[in-house]
Amino acid sequence: MTGAQRVSSPGWTRPDQLVAVLRRRWDAGSYLRAYATGQPWQPVTLPIKGPAAGDLLDRLDNCRAWLTRFERDAAGWTLEYREVRGRQLGTNRLPARARVDSFDQLCKVLGTEEDVKTLDALAEATRSAVPSLVDWLSSHPMDALRHAEVWEQVLETVRWIAGRDTSRTYLRQIDVDGVDTKFVEQHHRLLDQILTVVLPAERIGEGAAATTFVRKFGFLEKPGYTRFRILDPGIAAGGWGFTEMSVRSDELARRDPGASRVYVVENEVTYLAFPAAPEALVVFGSGFALGGVVALPWLEGKEVFYWGDIDTHGFDILNRLRHRLPSVRSILMDRRTFLVHPRQWVREPSPTTRAMTHLNPEESALYHDLVEGTYGPTLRLEQERVRLSILTRALARSDPGCDGHAPPALRRCGQ
Repeated sequence: MTGAQRVSSPGWTRPDQLVAVLRRRWDAGSYLRAYATGQPWQPVTLPIKGPAAGDLLDRLDNCRAWLTRFERDAAGWTLEYREVRGRQLGTNRLPARARVDSFDQLCKVLGTEEDVKTLDALAEATRSAVPSLVDWLSSHPMDALRHAEVWEQVLETVRWIAGRDTSRTYLRQIDVDGVDTKFVEQHHRLLDQILTVVLPAERIGEGAAATTFVRKFGFLEKPGYTRFRILDPGIAAGGWGFTEMSVRSDELARRDPGASRVYVVENEVTYLAFPAAPEALVVFGSGFALGGVVALPWLEGKEVFYWGDIDTHGFDILNRLRHRLPSVRSILMDRRTFLVHPRQWVREPSPTTRAMTHLNPEESALYHDLVEGTYGPTLRLEQERVRLSILTRALARSDPGCDGHAPPALRRCGQ
């Protein structure tokens, strides 16, 4: 219809508008759900706004043109008519309602016959491969249709998982033609819904045990690794044979390296340059990825020290670590260290303001100063900007001016 025609028939219903209403309902899945679950068809009736008696008198040609076009374009509908009477034109019949009397008629109006055939085929395949999933498919027909091209692989993947103990299996080990880890990652939401229906409750994780697809359905997770350096040659000579290692955290958890002190640092170069210290090792903390540290139960019997950036996120990491290991002490994350390096201050891009409940009073005071911008807005002192000579003095067993209340290896020396 041209712009002029739209102006000459304002507000009069067009068949494509009626089709759009049905299309929205179809896309929402209500019609296919009713079909798939065997519900009896309920006729659909939509109102039609057409010319009034005054329009027939004032714009008869436009009214006739609208009627001709409407009846031509609405050929697939069942039309109900109303009579419009006028003194000069007599009685005229105009469409008042458009009706769909059957599901087949609906499909013809929308052109969705192929969708129905596809759904029937998916239902048959599901009934044969995973019968317990048929009810889910009937309730989620649009989800099934959206995945019609991969439905066979989805069903085979579900069968494979349901028939095995996944507790000793990685996703990579799913052995189904056309399925790999990328396939599972791409379709994990659909597989999640289906497996939740198919698997017994005891094979489905909940809460913290179900934060990922792998965890929810009991697959093996990629192991965590702990990277550490031996700071005392005496420990390395005690059977390890290496000065630096990156090993599976679950295996390291079962073997105590023998150090009495453990330093956790965040910057890799600082970790590599960390000076020798008696009966000690240093762990590369990797920011918030603390799993390789807190998963070591033998740490509870050690002196554990954390050294991170003096910024809001550095204190956040310390707070998280201390939540798991309450005895953790910080090193060089104090006001004196911060104030002695003003040339090295930079801006923290996205500071946090989280409440820190596991900081000691000194740490908490400095954290609040950083949050409130006491020394300047969003300031930070990154770990790699702290002079290593200060670290060396802090680790010294004896040095004039050190704080005698701290353990010898961590006395804070005059800076």
